[in-house]
Formats: sequence, C-alpha cells, structure tokens
Amino acid sequence: MNETDREPEAEVEPLHVDSLHHQLGEEIDERLRAVKNPTERRTIAGLLREISKLPLEHVRAALETSAAIAGVSLRASIEFLRAVPGAAQVLEAAELRAWGEVGRRLALAEVEDGVSFFVAGMTEFDRVPTAARPFVFQVCSRQMNLSPKTAAETFRNASALANQVSQPEHLRSIYEIAAEISRRSAKHSADFLNASPAVVESLLNPPAPFSGGLPPADSEMRAGSSPPLYHEIISAAIAIASAFAERAGGIAADAWAALPQAIDKLAADQALKLMRRATSFLERGGAAALNILVAGGEILRTLPECFDDWIGLLWAVASHGNAGLVAFIRTSPAFFQTLASTKDHGNAVGLARRVIALTREVALVDSEVALACLRSSAKALHTVSIEQFESWARAGLITGDTRARRSYYALETRSSNDALRVGGAGVSLESIQLLLRLYVEGLTGREVEIAALAAVPLEARLGDGRTIHLPSTVSEFGSEELDFRLYKVLAAHAAGQIEFGTYEHDTDDLRAAYVALSELYDPQNQDARDAFALDGYVAQIDNLRTSDKSKPQIANLRYNDALNLFPIPALARRIFGTLENGRIDRRLRRTYRGLTRDLDLIREHLRSRRPEIIGLPAALVPFELLFQITMLGGALDDAREFYRQIVSEPDTLMATSRVYSLFQSIAQEDSKQQIEVPDELDQEDASKLAEQMEALRDANRQPQRRDARELFNAWNADAEGEFDELEGSEAWSEGEMAEQDLEAGEVAFNYDEWDRELVDHRVGWCRVVEKKVKRGDRAFVDDTRERYKGVVSSIRHQFQLMKPENLTRITNELDGEDYDLNAVVDFFIDRRADGQQSERIYTKRLRRRRDVAVSFNRTHNRPSSIATLHASRPPHHRD
Repeated sequence: MNETDREPEAEVEPLHVDSLHHQLGEEIDERLRAVKNPTERRTIAGLLREISKLPLEHVRAALETSAAIAGVSLRASIEFLRAVPGAAQVLEAAELRAWGEVGRRLALAEVEDGVSFFVAGMTEFDRVPTAARPFVFQVCSRQMNLSPKTAAETFRNASALANQVSQPEHLRSIYEIAAEISRRSAKHSADFLNASPAVVESLLNPPAPFSGGLPPADSEMRAGSSPPLYHEIISAAIAIASAFAERAGGIAADAWAALPQAIDKLAADQALKLMRRATSFLERGGAAALNILVAGGEILRTLPECFDDWIGLLWAVASHGNAGLVAFIRTSPAFFQTLASTKDHGNAVGLARRVIALTREVALVDSEVALACLRSSAKALHTVSIEQFESWARAGLITGDTRARRSYYALETRSSNDALRVGGAGVSLESIQLLLRLYVEGLTGREVEIAALAAVPLEARLGDGRTIHLPSTVSEFGSEELDFRLYKVLAAHAAGQIEFGTYEHDTDDLRAAYVALSELYDPQNQDARDAFALDGYVAQIDNLRTSDKSKPQIANLRYNDALNLFPIPALARRIFGTLENGRIDRRLRRTYRGLTRDLDLIREHLRSRRPEIIGLPAALVPFELLFQITMLGGALDDAREFYRQIVSEPDTLMATSRVYSLFQSIAQEDSKQQIEVPDELDQEDASKLAEQMEALRDANRQPQRRDARELFNAWNADAEGEFDELEGSEAWSEGEMAEQDLEAGEVAFNYDEWDRELVDHRVGWCRVVEKKVKRGDRAFVDDTRERYKGVVSSIRHQFQLMKPENLTRITNELDGEDYDLNAVVDFFIDRRADGQQSERIYTKRLRRRRDVAVSFNRTHNRPSSIATLHASRPPHHRD
C-alpha cells in the first residue's frame, strides 16, 4: 500500500522540475529575443548560461529581477546578472530579489549609482549572521520607500556593523529596532545603525570608574567574554531602544546615541535603574523620556541619593503637561551640580532633598511656578539659609494670581527679593547705608552716594567717580559687629578708588600706558611681545610721554579702554582688579592709620580661609599667588621686595600687562571655554561647566558663604563674567541675548518697571540704550525741499482733498472774499433811515484752528503685563 502511494509522488517530482526548466527556457529565449544589439545578446547569453547552473529558485529570482532592472537600465541589468553567481552563494532567493530591488531603485534615480551597487557585489556580506540577514533587507526595503541611497548605505555597512557586534542575537535585535524606526523615518533608522557600533562598544567596554559590572571573585571568564552584568546592561539598552522605537519613532536613534554618555561612570545597578525610569516616562512622550535619560545620568553622577526624590518630583510636575515637564528636566542638572560644587556632599544631599520636597509642594499648585522655584533656589541659597528659603517659598503660595505667583518665585519683583531676605543672617546695606555714607565722608572728606550692586546695572557701576557700589548683604563672619567692620573696609576700598585715581581719565600717565599697551598688543608687533621686560619699562614710558604724537587720540580715555587692548580682556580685567585692590589697600594703610585695625582683621580672616596651593588646579595657582601677594601681605618677603612698589593707576595697568603674559600661557584655552558661552546650553555643556566650577571653588568653604575675595572684586565686574568663575558666564546662558547690539559710544541701562497688574516693580526688567543723535545740516533740508518741491506740493494737495483745511467763515469784516447778504440789507436800511450805516459788509474764511504735527515715540519693549515664561529676567529694549 505504501509503495503504491509513493510511486506517483516520485513520478510527479521529475515532471514538475521539467516543467520549471521548460518555463525558464522560454523566459530565457524571450529575454534574448528582446535584446536588439548582437553584442549585448551574446553577453547576456553567456551570463544566462552561468546562471542556469544555480538552483531553480535562484535562477527564477535572478531572471525576474534582471527583467525588472532592464526596464530601467539594460546596463544595470547586465551588471546584476554578472554579480548573481557570487551573490547566490551568500543570499537566499528571496534575499536575492530584495538585493536586486535595492539596485533597481538606485538606478531609477541615477543609473551610475545602480551600476556601482551591483559592481560592488556581496562585499563581506557573508559576515552578517544568517539570522540577521532578513532584518537587514527588511530595513532596506522600508528605507527604499523614503531614500534608496540610505537603503544602499545600510546594506554596505551591514558587514562592518556585524564585525563590531559579535553577538548574533544583539545584531538581530538592533536590526529589528532599525526596521521599526524605518517605518517612520529612513534617516533616523540610518542614524540608529550608524551609532550602534560605538554604543555597543561602550556598553561592552565601560571606563575604569564603572565598577558595577565586575563579576564575583570566584567566577572564571574566558578571554574575550564580557561580565554578566554588562550583558544585562546591553539587553536593557536594547529593550529601552525598542520601547522608544515603538512609542516615539525616530527619537529612538537619539536615545540610543545618548546611552553611552548617560550611563558613563555609573555603576551597573544605577545604569539599570536609570533605563527603567526613563522607559516608564515614555507614556509622557519620547522627548520627556529622552531628557530623563540624559539628565538622570548627570544627577546620578552628582547626587545619586537624590535620584528617587527627583523622579517623584517629576511625576508631580508631569500631571500639568509635557511642556513644563521637559523644561523641568532640563533645568534639574544645573541645580544639583551647583549644590554639589558649593557644598560638601552631606550638606548638598540634605539641601537638595529639602528643596525637592518644597518644590513638590509648589508643583501641586503650578508646574511653571515650581520650575521658577527650582531655578531660583540655587541662587537664593548662596545668600540665605534653607529655613529662610522654605519660608519664602511657602509664603508665595498664598498669592492667588497666577502671574503674580510666577513673578514672585522667579525673583522678578522687589517684594519677592525683600521677602527672601526677611529674617536673614548678616548685615544688610539698607540698614547701614546712611551710616556708611557719613563714615566715608568723614574719612575722605568727599561726598559720595552708596548703592547696592544688585540694583545697579553692570554698565553703570564704573567710571562716575561719585558712587560706591557695595553688596546688598554681608554675612561673612556670622557676627553683626564683624560684618559691619567688613562693610567699613569695603566702603573704604571703594572710596579709596575714587580718592586715589582709579576712575581718573585723560591723564598723561594713563595715555602713556594706553599707547604702550596698544603697541605691545598690536597684531603687527607679535614678535616684540617676548622682548617686553621690566628693565625697559621706565625708559619706554618716559619716551612715550614725550613722543609718538601721531597715535590716534581717544576722547575721555579710561582704564577700561586700556584693558580692552589685551587679547583676552576678561583675563586682563581680573588681573587688574586684583592688582588695583592691592594698591588701594596699601594707600589706605599709609593715608588712614586708624583704618589699619579693620584692614588687618579682614586680612587675617582671608588668610585663614585661603586654600592650600598644592590642592589647587594648575590654572588657578597664579591667581591665588597674585591675590596673596597683593591683598594678604605677600606669600614671601623676598618676593614682595623683588618688584618696585606700585604708586599710581597707570603703574597698575603696566603691571597687569606683565602678569597677563604669565597667565596667558596657562589659561589661554581655559579662558576661551569660559568666555565664549553659547545662547542656550545643552546638557553636555552644563555638565562641563559644572565640572569646571567644582574645580575652581574651594571645597572646604563653609556653607552659605562665598569667598570674601569676591566682595573686593565686585567693583571690577563685567558682563563677560569672571575669568575663572562660572556665575558671569551663566548669566549669558540663563538670560536672553540682547535684541540690539550696542554701537560705539552707546550705554545701556537696566531699570525697574512698575507692573500695574502685579502692583510691584519688576527688577531690572527694561533696558534703555542711550543714543546721542547727531545734529543734521540745515542745508540738507533746504536742498531736499527744493529738489522735491513738486512732489511735496502734490502730496499736500492730496492730503487736503482727503481732509480740507479747517477754515471758519467770519462775518462783519471791512474787507473780504465775499459779501455778507444780511449785512448788505442792513446797510441799505440804515442808510435810508439815518445815514449811519456800517461798512462791515464782507466775509472772510480764516483758519481759527491750527493743524499741529505731532511726533510719537513708539516703545518697542514688551509690556510689563505680559509674563515671560522662558527666562527669569529677560532684558527688554526701549530705544
């Protein structure tokens, strides 16, 4: 029974094969008859003979595909047939069709691209695991619908990717994810595949600080293998990429590329936790999950103990919408990095948790208010205690108006700033302002004004010689008496700058120093810089005072003009400020002996808080030595005696030049990185800035206090920021850039503006640019009127037609344009009656009202009633 059943099957198989051969033979004959050129016919016949030796499925796939390609380009079809024998050794029949379709789509766009694709053949494609090949062609087929060139590039790079990703299951998963991404974006799928080698390499070979993936001590590992936790991390990374691809499409490529940086220097358990948390936020959108992946890595590297608290805060913010959530995530790393760099680790963790808990309370009411609260916290905790900040934050929730509440937490209003300082430690300038003014007047015999640094724009702090600018609060010692003595020293220093010539301008010595510096730093005199030495300075200055009259003269020359001659003005300004503070300190000690006790107190306080030189970065050692030499009595006695004493402000400028040459070689690259800050900082830039800030600050400083050296340098602040500090540069990134650049001779001022809806002043809300309008020539006006008098007359006539002149008819006139009929009748009646008639019988049309031309000045600044959501204190312009 079985034998009779098998016999027909054995007979059917040869019949089926013969039928296929017959059908293929007919297709080959038909194909050859379609070729008109004999040479091409012979070429194709030879290629078909080679192909006929392949399995039938491959032959059919080759013939059908080549026919489709021939419809586009016969040359490309011939190259395809020529490459088929080699490709058939690697590809299955279905894969051969897909490969040919890629080349055909390329030939549709550009024949040469299709020909080149087939000529390249199966270069190293056999290295791609068999299990992954179908997904490679699946990605290519989907990419072809959007970009054939991208599909061809994906196919060519498959072998290289297979060399990098040695695990077949990982390679297959990567191509599965790429296929999912390619359904929405061919470009992002290609970006995903291009980033895969580097991502997998970084996951398999983490840096040395990565300690979470070490295997147990008793485990044995073969050469070339990876620790189990590393494979767990790779699996988790592939899982999160797959989740991104399914829910967010092309964002998966960005998340995949960001993974190495996100988990850099994290332990394995931390990396896995980060990826799990990011995946859970995919329900809020791909952008939110991607930002959590990047920002969460920064937070885990900075303050890992606060990560879970931060995630809880994000869920509270997420209930108000994704826009506020994304902005909150991007702001968070800067907050944690600021705390970590200014406080010891334990205090930073405690403060961060208290701020997060407080911000979460605020977020339950308004997410944008919570964002403003978080942004303000780092700045506020520099000057007030955490208890003050908590009281201030909870007091803001009482306000019912949303706009007023947001301005309050952004510290935009005076009442908000005043409320923050209520109950604060230290001495406020407002409480002793009058006393300090009398003190300075009695000390120097000069009448001066005292203003807080925060209330005066940077552009207005320098150069007037009549105003002393002091910090609004001093809490350096924690004692009211000692803090007041520090205020006295700061006020004396500021008064000394006025008395001892810091703000003098257009003096002979200052012009001589300016000429010397302009020659020294002239780009044409680069070779002469190295020859600048101390011994030749005196003679050089003497010569410059009496010669070189051909140099261009600058009106109202100030020391700032000389500092701007340096290649790096911020570095020069920092050096000049330190040297000038030292000069003023010495002059005060010599002139006012009664002030020595307070000066010595501050000097000893500063000495006790200076960091050890050995613990400072190399780039900061010169700054520290310079500060000790100028303000703390010097590092060594013989070093103080080596240089001659500085006796005038121009001498300070020339000393700045010499010290500048010492600093320049050390801090050239570092200065550029800190001065040239972009409009908007991303996460990577914020991380780098935070690392620099951490290196620049003294880790042993007491919490809530800043370096007292900053109090002495505040008078020399500049909008560009300090050379080795972060706050000035951060001011660029957190605020909006100026809408209008200042021209030569212009000065900008920030002023408080009253907000009628908030019933409060917005601090520094408006920016006014002072412009000096040049008086024009009257002849130009007369010439213009004469040249265009016809046009002027025509325009005037047209306006009169639209609105006639405002003329009034006046009666009872002795002469005029027309008779007044009523007056004429009365004239004849009176003449017949008594002969005493009136001669006023005319009318006139007179202009009793004037047409007044009014010029309106239109303000271009943003109304104060419109709240700003993206910047805490944006500068608006009013010209």
